[in-house]
Amino acid sequence: MKDVVISSLRETLKKVCDRVPEGFILTPPREESHGDYSTNVAFLLAKELRKSPRDIAREIADKLPQEVFFAEAVNGFINFRLKPQLLKEEFSKLLKEKGKYFFKSVDKPLYLQLEFVSANPTGPLHVGHGRGAVLGDVLSRVLKEFGYKVYREYYINDAGNQVHMLGLSVLYRYYQLCGKEEEGLKEVFEKEGYRGNYVVRLARDLSVFYGDKLLQLPQDGAINLAKDYAHRRLLEDIKETLELLGVEFDRWFSEKSLYQSGLVEEVVKLLEEKGYVYEQDGALWFRSTAFGDDKDRVLRKSDLSYTYFASDIAYHWDKFKRGFDKVINLWGADHHGYERRLLGALRALGVPEGWLRVEFVQMVRLLSGGQEVRMSKRTGEFLTLQELLEEVGRDAVRFIFLTRDSDTPLDFDIDLVKRKTSENPVFYVQYAHARVRGVFREVKERYGLDVEEDLTPYVEGLNSEEDLKLIKRCLGLRDVYEGVLQNLSPHLITYSLIELAKDFHHYYNHHRVMVEDRNLMLSRLALFKGVEITLKKAFEVLGIKAPERM
Repeated sequence: MKDVVISSLRETLKKVCDRVPEGFILTPPREESHGDYSTNVAFLLAKELRKSPRDIAREIADKLPQEVFFAEAVNGFINFRLKPQLLKEEFSKLLKEKGKYFFKSVDKPLYLQLEFVSANPTGPLHVGHGRGAVLGDVLSRVLKEFGYKVYREYYINDAGNQVHMLGLSVLYRYYQLCGKEEEGLKEVFEKEGYRGNYVVRLARDLSVFYGDKLLQLPQDGAINLAKDYAHRRLLEDIKETLELLGVEFDRWFSEKSLYQSGLVEEVVKLLEEKGYVYEQDGALWFRSTAFGDDKDRVLRKSDLSYTYFASDIAYHWDKFKRGFDKVINLWGADHHGYERRLLGALRALGVPEGWLRVEFVQMVRLLSGGQEVRMSKRTGEFLTLQELLEEVGRDAVRFIFLTRDSDTPLDFDIDLVKRKTSENPVFYVQYAHARVRGVFREVKERYGLDVEEDLTPYVEGLNSEEDLKLIKRCLGLRDVYEGVLQNLSPHLITYSLIELAKDFHHYYNHHRVMVEDRNLMLSRLALFKGVEITLKKAFEVLGIKAPERM
């Protein structure tokens, strides 16, 4: 709906000041009583036109066409109120086009790579990883709806010290199970090892699979065998958990492959040739300060091993060479300081500015009984993503993870999402769909009416304030998806669905559908059909069920 107003506003601006200023926005006003949209454009023109925003706003409002909306200047802002006829025309389009109504393919769809989760395969996925997984999955769905070609990728950190420490930790526990003591191994384990009970379980499985074979191997060989086994098992667990969550990837990219192909060494040489690498204290350094970083960063250590930073540069250089028009990374909040150095390295390699976009995902705090839940009752360890899925179900996990901006910490109340009340946003929104379907079943049983038939002729009978409010809620999802596309903020969808469900439940409780006036009944059925289409498409985008009954 926003595009109708923007088009008229742009044409009028060309008449008033011969141009369209950059930075003008069109947003819903803070109070619904002020209209459907509001713009700050008069404030942006005040300095250039040497007039007050109030006068400019009045001049623009007076010249705007008033066929499809009312325009009013208020304190320098221009407020727009869509006319009922336009709303009904658009709602009829929604009924005809169904879910396609909400997405208009972009003129120049890009080839995008979306990298998300990429958790180190050194332990089970925690709930923070799950939030990033859902965010990435829903973003990929929205981008595809707009016509973008999206390639989803998981970067596996299967090289370097952390994987070595995983193997060492599993081997140490294996030795313990076999009654063997290794003081040197014990010292390293107690200082840097992985302590979770999952390591003990892996060691136990290792002993069942290999028996005492590892006792006969040199320690380095035994660590490598334990490392490969543990890494493979944990990666299988990660894939299984993501499958439960409904998240898929087009490629699982191995960090190790960057070393095997020689790309890490190649990229470091490229940076060296461009004058951004120097040697100091036996190590190779990247001049990260040349790109705004607070200090230079090591690429290759004095022991000749490469850093994670070096392999990350190589990975993104590989992405660039694969021909992606744009790359989006979803990182945990602990990576905030890492972005600048990576962007600097890419600039040094000649990658266009803006090619990489990084979005940060904050942690999730689990609550139950008003208290923070850190430990699993079953294992006594941190609560894993898989356990949360088993506890509350996929729909609840996916929906709640998207109820806040990703760069804002999120509280997940386990008790709340188990309640079948209006306090539970997942239940509240899905119940709206179930109620609609219940009405349709009853209408068919009582009157033999098929709501799949064309109901658009009856949209004209929707004239009450409540009718039009519900229509606007449905149509508004098109603007919401546009906002998600522009800002990569899928939490806008869940917020809008909660508002739509609130208005629908209010309407349902105050307006009977099955009334004696047949035309009125059919008009309200048309309204409910639009609600169903809107909810069902949104649920498809969010990856949750559209229940028939609840």
